[in-house]
Amino acid sequence: MFIYHFTRLIKSKLLWGFLALLMVFAFVVMDACVNTSAKDASVAGYLGDTAVPRKALEDAAQTVIILDSQAAYYLPQRSQIFGALMRGDARTSDTWQARRRQNWKVLAAREVALRNGMEMSVEGGQRVLETMFSGANGVFNPDHYRAFLAMNQYTKPYLFETTFANAWLPAQTVAVGVFNAVGWVSPMEQEFALAANYDTTTAYAASLKNDVALESIAVSDEELQAWYDAHATSYELPEQRAIAYVEVPAAAFAEKIVVDEMDAMQYYDDNNDEFKGTGTNATVVLPFEEVKDKAIEKVKARRALEEALLYANETLVAAAQTSSMADAVKAYGEVKKATVRMDRPFGFQNARDVIVTAFEMDPVDTPFNAIAGTDCVYFMQLENIIPSHIAPLADVKDRVIADVRRDRLAKDLAAKGASLREKLAAELAKGSAFDAAVAACAVEGFTATTGMTFVLNDAANAELPYRAEVLDAAGELGVKALSEAVVTAANEIVLVYVADRQPGDILAKTTAKAQLAQSLAWPMQFRVASDWMDWVLDCTPPTVDGKVPVLAEDIVTDEE
Repeated sequence: MFIYHFTRLIKSKLLWGFLALLMVFAFVVMDACVNTSAKDASVAGYLGDTAVPRKALEDAAQTVIILDSQAAYYLPQRSQIFGALMRGDARTSDTWQARRRQNWKVLAAREVALRNGMEMSVEGGQRVLETMFSGANGVFNPDHYRAFLAMNQYTKPYLFETTFANAWLPAQTVAVGVFNAVGWVSPMEQEFALAANYDTTTAYAASLKNDVALESIAVSDEELQAWYDAHATSYELPEQRAIAYVEVPAAAFAEKIVVDEMDAMQYYDDNNDEFKGTGTNATVVLPFEEVKDKAIEKVKARRALEEALLYANETLVAAAQTSSMADAVKAYGEVKKATVRMDRPFGFQNARDVIVTAFEMDPVDTPFNAIAGTDCVYFMQLENIIPSHIAPLADVKDRVIADVRRDRLAKDLAAKGASLREKLAAELAKGSAFDAAVAACAVEGFTATTGMTFVLNDAANAELPYRAEVLDAAGELGVKALSEAVVTAANEIVLVYVADRQPGDILAKTTAKAQLAQSLAWPMQFRVASDWMDWVLDCTPPTVDGKVPVLAEDIVTDEE
């Protein structure tokens, strides 16, 4: 698929040859690197014969996580395709083998970058971010940056900046290898897209409602076991950390803190976005005298949190080490328990930093630690490390039953949809009107809408039956064409038919032609980039304990 898209869209065959040679060169160099014993605990696996440090794989996993968030939008513009590609792949990331494949694709692309002289440090990433978070005057705006970090639950900018730097290299590699190669769309494709978007389309839809409730589908114990055995890796759990913790409220440390006016004024100057007016004055920073008390309270809260963190690190840690955690923290209530995962940063204030801290702890060497939230400090004890493992069937029985039911219903609806389309296409081929053709199919509950006339380019707010399905099909179908059966979110089967298309505004079509060509190239870039990254990885498949853990065909099989 990659070669098909690439050779179809590439401007110069020389570039294809160059990239092939570049890949061969990169992996030859990789193969020449010094091997590390497979028994080395610091080695996560291999790309070809090259050992991949566990830290590198962890960095790649964190890169994938961050690229599923808004942070991807802050890659340099020409590399945003990489971030969007990761988010697009996230539709399969509920399966752990798909998530692992994402991690290894990032590693492979990063390795290509490093082997060909591309580098990106944390400091380099900071310079890029300063540009991305610049205001209208071109000067870095720290308030906007802090707001972004807070929204993504980062109290430590360095954590985000490190991950950003890790993401930049594979992103730029994809950009260099693919972005410049895609920019050509055939005149036939342009003319079709112009007609679909700017001519007046008349379309119909036919639908069949699903009358089978998921809960009514019986699943035997044999079917349950067979599904679980065939899809066991879908129920794999990542490494987890079992922690005990208490919340040490910062308010208890605020009473003895005295804040002078100069400190409050400094805070006001550094954070004046927090002191804007309300109503018609919402964009105006209020004078210091009007908000002095608020500024003092802000400084007091910040210092109280610092004091609480200092107390937890210096007093509670020592007390817990000499006696027990329960004895050390009894003044703060009952100890709570939690099992946390790196890919699920929620459940705490500043959750991402809390969970990262939990994963940095060791049950023997560093069993206790403290991390600041927003108005409390979490004092934690790491009780246990739960390695990655496949959950027993008994633990995920309800989930497996739901998966079997969804799979069976999806296959049943797909078969019904294919049968309906075959019958309807045969009736339409006789020259029947759409509603008559639907009636002639003689399928109970299979009904047709009345004709819908619209211009696709102006139909953003159109109120149409099965609007999403109709508009999607209108952009893809020619006149007298019937769509494939689509199963909606409500499990209805929908077929769309484009009956007619009348010429639209010539001036609008001419004006839009150049921009439309670019928009047509954009999705092609994603497909080529996705295929390119898969190709890079498959050139040198990763191995873990002598096995290839992330075969693309396995992921496809699970999705099917």
